[in-house]
Amino acid sequence: MKAIAVRRGEGSPSVVEKPRPDPDEGEALVRTLRVGVDGTDHEVIAGSHGGYPEGEDHIVLGHEAVGVVVDPNGTGLSEGDVVVPTVRRRPNGSNDYFARGEPDMAPAEQYHERGIDGAHGFMSEYFTSPAEHLVHCPPELADLGFLVEPASITEKAIEHARASRSAFEWDPESAFVLGNGSLGLLTVAMLRESFDRLYCLGRRDRPDPTIDLIDELGATYVDSRETAVDEVPAAYEPMDLVYEATGHARHAFETVEALAPNGVGALLGVPGDWTFEVDGGALHRELVLHNKALVGSVNSNVRHFGRAVESVAALPDWFTDDLVTGVYGLDEFERAFDDDDTTIKTAVEFGSR
Repeated sequence: MKAIAVRRGEGSPSVVEKPRPDPDEGEALVRTLRVGVDGTDHEVIAGSHGGYPEGEDHIVLGHEAVGVVVDPNGTGLSEGDVVVPTVRRRPNGSNDYFARGEPDMAPAEQYHERGIDGAHGFMSEYFTSPAEHLVHCPPELADLGFLVEPASITEKAIEHARASRSAFEWDPESAFVLGNGSLGLLTVAMLRESFDRLYCLGRRDRPDPTIDLIDELGATYVDSRETAVDEVPAAYEPMDLVYEATGHARHAFETVEALAPNGVGALLGVPGDWTFEVDGGALHRELVLHNKALVGSVNSNVRHFGRAVESVAALPDWFTDDLVTGVYGLDEFERAFDDDDTTIKTAVEFGSR
């Protein structure tokens, strides 16, 4: 079968031939429909994130997948089921995190991530997966199923943010999403029913397709070149929730200043090393005297995937039409990895349902 992989020492993905996998006991064989491309894929290609499977000179890319079951292999699934795979897998046998159904909370040494770190991904014509890591997707959502994984990331982050405020009555009205990439835009769309006022940070000039989407969602675009994150309370309003998806290290600290009393910031971006000065005393006072909180969040589990299926299904058609700027077959898969101002969200298509 054909797969899209990156080899050691190469700076771009290529099509490779691999044997079609045979499912082990407890696994199903899935024919891939579509696999999304995101910033993590670019980091894996560049070698700045993740790692190759042990003993391999390449890694098959792709962690945002949707497929159709072709061999249930006694798992309880049915042939023809549309499924979305979760990302994390046991590295060497089980551990307590996987046993509890909480692989997203495992430390780095106790998981692999398919298509990212230590395990091949889903960007191939077929893949196998334990049934416990496959989430049912409505057939009518098959074309957009690759959005379920990124939506699940937001589901978890919001769950943890709300949990940090669960000790008191918290009725948030304003939310500020940092980052107008595909995840940020998807998050704005997912939050539109829960918050009265939405803001989204970027650093682009109009006209721009991402700013157009922000406007159409009824959110306010904030240009970080004109208004820094910690200046937002004075320029707009203090924020009950800040969702950080930029990986810009300063934003984690500026978030504290951007929050309203009792507010919470959810940090999802993964920055590189960067040393700079902050007023630690001022940040400490803000957190304590105004009951603010910061939570970090990475990955997601089956529960979040289940909620994400519902969230993706609820997205308006006009939004997903504009968000997904390209779906490309194997003969032009390179276009899915293009990164320019007109690209928002892309996917590689391996077949139709």
